[in-house]
Amino acid sequence: FEIEEMYPVYIEIAKLQGEKDAERSFKWAFEAEKIHKKLYEEAKRVVDQGNDYEIEGHIWVCPICGHTHVGSNPPERCPICGTYGEKYEKF
Repeated sequence: FEIEEMYPVYIEIAKLQGEKDAERSFKWAFEAEKIHKKLYEEAKRVVDQGNDYEIEGHIWVCPICGHTHVGSNPPERCPICGTYGEKYEKF
């Protein structure tokens, strides 16, 4: 829903209203949701096969845009909003 309907509409409305900050925020959230969708689909595929979903490392989340990264360390910079990796939250 977020990828197909919600964020595209929010982005267009913000653009039409000249709300640059809102437009940027919605674009970041839209990109983060694309990554979340891939992670959910992979987890579902594994669980549907009767297995546990295991990750290598940790889950790291950007506190600004929600970009989610799986690995031993966070990325150097967020590929969506540019936040430095040391700001990521580790789960």
